[in-house]
Amino acid sequence: MTNGNAAFTALWHPFLTGAIAWSESCLFLRARSGPIPVEIRPEQLECQQSFKPYADELKRTGWSTPGNLEKTYAIVLVLPPPQRDEARALFVRAMQQVREDGLVVVSMENSEGAKSGEKDLRALAPNIHSISKNKCRVFWASKKDVDENLMQSWGLLDVPRMIETTGFISRPGIFAWNRIDDASSLLTEYLPKDLSGSGADLGAGFGFLTHAILTQCENIKSMDVFEAEARALECARLNLAGFEKAVRIDYHWHDVAEGVQGPYDFVISNPPFHQGHDELKTLGQSFIESAARALKPGGRFYMVANRHLPYEATLKNNFSKTNVLAMKNGFKVFASIK
Repeated sequence: MTNGNAAFTALWHPFLTGAIAWSESCLFLRARSGPIPVEIRPEQLECQQSFKPYADELKRTGWSTPGNLEKTYAIVLVLPPPQRDEARALFVRAMQQVREDGLVVVSMENSEGAKSGEKDLRALAPNIHSISKNKCRVFWASKKDVDENLMQSWGLLDVPRMIETTGFISRPGIFAWNRIDDASSLLTEYLPKDLSGSGADLGAGFGFLTHAILTQCENIKSMDVFEAEARALECARLNLAGFEKAVRIDYHWHDVAEGVQGPYDFVISNPPFHQGHDELKTLGQSFIESAARALKPGGRFYMVANRHLPYEATLKNNFSKTNVLAMKNGFKVFASIK
């Protein structure tokens, strides 16, 4: 279990105390792996997880994946995201997949909006109970008296849609979902227009960088789009569909830290450096190492990062030459050659 995942630990408390009777008919939305009560076996839980590193962890540790979208369950467990619209849509999905006599059981850290989450579930399904544990709230509700109007409107909150202010299709909860990230925007100013051949976008989000590069570079033959969040990758497919007649584009739900195949003529990236609350400098460093291994000799790597992150040594160790193209607005742009 990842350190700090208090909501996961608290989730099992009502089953341990007997407040809720366990059932082997269980769906776990946004599932994580970790220590669970001995009477509950991981293979009893049908799990859904859209973030690839967590999904891989579930698979490695013997948890059952994935859950069946067409099936209903006696218990639906939920670890909601902090983004409220995304969480509301997840509550709707949980209610859609729980049996009429079943329960939706939710755990949230107080610091991640537990109070608002409980309020939202109560609005959706007023027959609700709750307890406090480990600086978390665990709350559960049945389908009795569910608000059908909220079911309909909140169910649409996670549907990919055009964001008027950006011109891109996106959805709540993915990185910079309703804006153009400042770092990515800066990187596009320094991407050369002569890039050609085969390329890759590591940590592509909803596809902004790939869209920019395919718009300004005429001789690109193929792009591999790598993204760990499946919900973002779905948006990238929609945003890049218009280029697919001229360029071969392959989409990969993939943890870039595990490496990518290549070989590529160029790689672009605005690598993540947070996972949950934690700032992980090693995450961006692993992106750099993956890019270096995947490039052809002479291949080019373009990356943007927050100015305080110590990536220079990793770039020096993996590339024959690195230039700093810009240091502006708290960010730095690198160009490296293998």
